[in-house]
Amino acid sequence: MPKTYPVALRRELIARMLAGEDVRSLAAESGVRDHTLYRWKRQALIDAGQRPGLQTGVIDELADARRRIKELETELAATRLASELFSNGGADPKGNTRL
Repeated sequence: MPKTYPVALRRELIARMLAGEDVRSLAAESGVRDHTLYRWKRQALIDAGQRPGLQTGVIDELADARRRIKELETELAATRLASELFSNGGADPKGNTRL
């Protein structure tokens, strides 16, 4: 699982990178890997409109949509399974339960 960093630290480091500080020196100082800092910088430039790509808000919306689609597909599979069970006579929903 990826390591998470405080939002304040991320904002500070992004501001310093955009101001022109060297990424490698920031990585050594902060303990955040340089690869992570490069990704943050790239995404900050995309969010600022200085670089092409999907902005953070759009990425979050897509992730939410994909999560919801997966939930709906799971529900649909369960409904189909129940429908198949009842149509094949494997279960009688109105059957007598008294013995």
